Amino acid sequence: MGEPKQLLPYKGRPLLQWVIDAACASRLDEVVVVLGADATRIAGRLDIGRARVVINERYADGMSTSLQLGARSLAPDIERAVIILGDQPDVDAPLLDRLLDVHDGSGLPAAAVEFEGLLHPPVVLARGMWSDLDQLRGDVGCRQILRARPEEVARLPSSRPRRHPVDIDTPEDFQTLLADQSSSGSSVTP
Repeated sequence: MGEPKQLLPYKGRPLLQWVIDAACASRLDEVVVVLGADATRIAGRLDIGRARVVINERYADGMSTSLQLGARSLAPDIERAVIILGDQPDVDAPLLDRLLDVHDGSGLPAAAVEFEGLLHPPVVLARGMWSDLDQLRGDVGCRQILRARPEEVARLPSSRPRRHPVDIDTPEDFQTLLADQSSSGSSVTP
């Protein structure tokens, strides 16, 4: 892609800036941004607001190590974590707040966005499920946890037909995001 995907330009800002801004504008008590490869370069191009950056020195071991570090970096009084991918610029503060509301009202230990019967990030995990993060290895995210325990996951249905918050994994994903943005002129809110 030519540069770290977190820094790809989207609507005049790096992709990751959109995610940080959404998290900081939400009602989350604490915002931790986990950076790995190119951490210094990425951090130097961001306004982290009220967030705190932690560096994952084990980033080459996969996404699981970033999830584990992020959870360990939260204050001891934090009872749940909201895991947001850094390459989902369509996630906004109202979505995060609705996801927290769904989690609050469910009595379940987890919550996620649901699209066509599948669960997608962002994901809420109560502290009691954080030990499941420690079992993850390699480039694996919360999907493995959610699929193993679907009865414990509250669902926030995507309100946009045919869409869930897109994450950018390939140059084609990024081109699709840019094309969608230019055709709709707005971001996606499930």
